[in-house]
Amino acid sequence: MLSDTGPVVANFTELRIYPSFTEIRQQYNAPKNFKTYFARDVYSNIVQGSLSIEGIPIESKQFVSKANNLENQTIFVRRSANESPHECRVIQGDDLLVQDLQTKRYFHAQRNELEYVTTPEQVGTEVLYVLKQQGKATLSYRIGGISWSVQYELNILSEDCQHTFQAFAEIVNGTKQEYKVDRVEMLGGDVVIQRESGLKRRRSRSRSRSRSRSRSDSDDAAEEDEDFNSCTPTPGIQSEDELGGLHIYSIDQPFALLPKATLCLPFIDATMQISKCLGLSLQFTTYTQIRKLQRKYRIESVDKFLPGGPLTIREQGRLIGTTTLPEMSIGDKHTFNSGQDSDVSLNRQVKLISKERHSAVYSVHLTFKNVKSTPVKFEYEEIVDNDNEHFKVIPKGSDDQRSQIQVTANGIEIQNNTNNTLAANGGEQVYEYEVHIHYIKRSNSYKKNCRRI
Repeated sequence: MLSDTGPVVANFTELRIYPSFTEIRQQYNAPKNFKTYFARDVYSNIVQGSLSIEGIPIESKQFVSKANNLENQTIFVRRSANESPHECRVIQGDDLLVQDLQTKRYFHAQRNELEYVTTPEQVGTEVLYVLKQQGKATLSYRIGGISWSVQYELNILSEDCQHTFQAFAEIVNGTKQEYKVDRVEMLGGDVVIQRESGLKRRRSRSRSRSRSRSRSDSDDAAEEDEDFNSCTPTPGIQSEDELGGLHIYSIDQPFALLPKATLCLPFIDATMQISKCLGLSLQFTTYTQIRKLQRKYRIESVDKFLPGGPLTIREQGRLIGTTTLPEMSIGDKHTFNSGQDSDVSLNRQVKLISKERHSAVYSVHLTFKNVKSTPVKFEYEEIVDNDNEHFKVIPKGSDDQRSQIQVTANGIEIQNNTNNTLAANGGEQVYEYEVHIHYIKRSNSYKKNCRRI
C-alpha cells in the first residue's frame, strides 16, 4: 500500500520541448490521495488548465496556496560572518521585523541572514488529487521559459564550394528551477496552441520581483543529486522520426538542466549542396540603370529535414554573412544574398520604340562586365508583371544569346549555367530583348470605386 501522506517523488521525468512551449511529464507510483507541490516561481510558469493526470481516472482535484508565514516563530539572525547568530522572534513576516530576545530591540532582517530552527514552509501551491485507485500515473503540464533552437555554421573551403556544415541545438532554461530529467524530446514543426489568458497573467506575475527564500534539502534529495552528478557523459541528440508533421529529436540519458542556463549540443549531421554565383533581380523600369551584382549563395538540404534557425557563413575562414534558414525539407533550396560585388556590374539601357494610348514597346539592352582577375558565373531576373498591364517579351540578338534568355510568367531570367560566365579582366556579356506592354483599360465604375477607397 502506498502512503497517502506527503509528496511522492517522481520515478521518471521527461521534457518535451516544442517551438513555443514545453510539456513536462513525470511518472509516479501514485497513492489514491496523490499530492504534489509547486514552488511559486514554478507554478507561475504553468499554463492555466494544463495540469493533468494520465493513467488513472481522477475523482477530484484541489489547489491549496501555501504561504511562508514566520510570524511569532523563533529564528536566528547572523548579521555578519564574524559574529554569533542572535536568537530572535519574528514580529512581522512581510518585512521581517524581528525582536532580539536578549536585548529586546527590534530591527529588520534580510532573508539571507536567517537561520531556522525548523524547516520553513515554502511559498507555493500544493495540488491534491483524489484518484480512483493507486498505481502508475503520469503528471503532465505545460510551461513557458524553456525553449530550444538550432544554429548552423557553414564554412566554404574552396572556389568549387567544398565545405563543412555544422548544426548545434541550444536548450535554454529561462526559469529559476533546476530540472533533473531522464529524457528530453525536442520537436520541430508547427504546433497550434490557443493562447490562454491565464498564461499571460501568470507570466506577468512571474516577472515581478520575488523574495528570496532558504531551502533545506532532505537526505533523499541529496542522494538524488549524487545520482545525477554521476552522469558525467555529455548528452547526445538522436534523430528519431516524423509524427503528424513534427520532427522529433531526443536525448535518452539523465542530466540536469540548470536554472537560467543554456545547454549547447551537436545536432544532426546533414549533407548540404552549396553553390555560389553573382546575381541581380530588378523590377522592369523605363529608364537606364547601372547596378552592381549581388553575391549569392544557394543552399540545398540533400538528406535531412532542417529546422529553421540562424546560419553563419564563412568563406575560407572569413565571415561573409549571416541569414536565417527557414524550415527546409529534403530537396528544398534557400538563396542568400551577402552584399554587392563592386567588380561586377550591369549597365541596363532602355529605349522607347513606339507608344500609343494603351500600349508601348521598349528595347532593353543589358551589358554585364567583370573586372576581376578571375572569371565569374552570374544570373539575372527582371520582373515585368504588373496588375495594371499585360506584357510580352521577345528575345533579340544571336541564337546563343536568345537561348539564354528564359521568358517566365513574371518576366525574364538569365539562369546560372556554363554559358553565363564572364571572363576575367573586363569580360562582357550582352543581351537584348523587347518588352511589349498593353495597359489594361479600367471601366468608369472601377475608377469611381477607386476614388471612394
